[in-house]
Amino acid sequence: MKRYFCCILLVINSFTILSALPLRERIYLQTDKQLYLAGEMVLLKLFTVDQMQIPLVLSKIAYIELVGDSIAQIQIMIELTGGTGSGQMQLPADFPAGFYRLIAYTQFMRNEGPEVFFEKNIAVLNTFLSGYHPEEGEQALSKTVDVVQPELQSPQRGQNLKLETLNLKPDQTTYTTRSRGHLILAGLPENLYTLSVSVAGKDLIPVTESSPSLFQKNLLRPPAMFTDEFLPEYEGHIVTGKIIDNQTGKPVNDEVSVVSGISFPGEEGIRYFPGQNGQTSDVRFITSGISGTKEIATVVHFQEEKYRIDIQTPFISRFSPKQMPPLHIDSASYDQLLDRSIALQAFRYFEEESSVNQSASEPLFITKPTWSYPLDIYTRFTTMREVFIEFLTGARFRRNAAGKQEITVMVQDGIDRFSYGTMALVLLDGIPVIDHDEIYNYDPLTVERINIYCGPVIMGGNYFDGIVELITYRRLYQGLNLNRSTQIFPYHVPQRPYQLYTPGYSEETNDCNWMPDSRHTLLWNPDIRTDGKATLRLPFDTSDLTGEFQATVEGITKEGQFLFATMFFKVSDP
Repeated sequence: MKRYFCCILLVINSFTILSALPLRERIYLQTDKQLYLAGEMVLLKLFTVDQMQIPLVLSKIAYIELVGDSIAQIQIMIELTGGTGSGQMQLPADFPAGFYRLIAYTQFMRNEGPEVFFEKNIAVLNTFLSGYHPEEGEQALSKTVDVVQPELQSPQRGQNLKLETLNLKPDQTTYTTRSRGHLILAGLPENLYTLSVSVAGKDLIPVTESSPSLFQKNLLRPPAMFTDEFLPEYEGHIVTGKIIDNQTGKPVNDEVSVVSGISFPGEEGIRYFPGQNGQTSDVRFITSGISGTKEIATVVHFQEEKYRIDIQTPFISRFSPKQMPPLHIDSASYDQLLDRSIALQAFRYFEEESSVNQSASEPLFITKPTWSYPLDIYTRFTTMREVFIEFLTGARFRRNAAGKQEITVMVQDGIDRFSYGTMALVLLDGIPVIDHDEIYNYDPLTVERINIYCGPVIMGGNYFDGIVELITYRRLYQGLNLNRSTQIFPYHVPQRPYQLYTPGYSEETNDCNWMPDSRHTLLWNPDIRTDGKATLRLPFDTSDLTGEFQATVEGITKEGQFLFATMFFKVSDP
């Protein structure tokens, strides 16, 4: 009885300790392959789990940094939906050859430190440097790499995490170029959470990668340090900034309350987010639905240019140094690498830009305007004053006590009572305009549409009497001069899911397409839908490249069981 009582106490104590632990988040990263050429795209898939290795839906944003020794060379954000997400990282054509670290994390994980971040190595070769061209292939390649090979660590060896090997096989052992093939995937569990598949040319060298056992080690790491500095981004990306005193050019020292906001210019539709003041000069902007935009505008309202908001980077950028080994390519692989390099150049030349991958999200502010004025249906005037007087209802200019023009907008202050309020949010191509003289003197012939939103309008904690939105034909806010309370920054917002282009071949079209097909990655599906089936046939199409290809499947079940399978097949000329 005493033994049973001790066991019960042990179980209760273990449960109490586990429940007392703060919620921890971990992230797992997959790539379509591990060896890339400069100029290629790194395709990425991520999913998050908790400390028990169970899929977790918490953060909406994942951060990925490509690091050399210690400094990030490329940084991207990827949207997470339901704990999973996919995206791409473009390698520049002048990217140096070598081994690099792909480091993935969420802002919430930063409360524990970089020891819990996911890390995976990839290799990059550059065939564009050193005057590379076909007749100098071996000589040029020898200039870009050294003759050392890193030790290979298999992702399936020495691991303690729950891993189940799936049954993966092709419907043929050898395919011809430009032909349809199928991968047969069997043994799929009913409780599948997420699954991805990639088919790409076999890596020419083994690449050291993070062992899943290290991933499990991060899961079991005791929370020796856990701060609440970084909030979980469960709504969307949190933009951080600092309130800067324009007179001194430095962050304010004392706690100051300002009415601030950010917007994302360039697209029709209002994407304005109010700021939340933190301690001293810190301010946060909780956003959503901002993928696809490339700039960010900050503004401080009602302070007569006293303050501005400087945006802070959401990335870490610098990590603890880790020496990466030199890169080695065996001379026997030069011909194969040369073919791949030529294919890459052909692919970049004929590649079609997909608007699906770059499209912006839907506007955040979905209320229809009270009045909308497409100016082309009216007589076009050459001054904005005439436009407001002749056409617009609900907004007008007036001269304030300081002698400056001010836009007032209609606001409802009773059941049947309306008045004109002076606290209007004025946007030009999404950019808040504080100095309304700029709108008064703006060229109306560049403006396509004016939308009026009667107030009151409350956006977050910010109150406005209404909104006046001006949209130019080019959406480039050309000719707009900003005062010192408004700034525009380049900003890389979270990516939307990326769709890999595949042509699709059949016996009828196999010989009809004259376009070169230079794909090295034949298939990338980061979100396989099984619909509860235990066996799937996954179609893929070979390209003009020949050689050995590798198919890899990775995923996880709802109970935290890792899934993995890989196999090889060959592609030859007809």
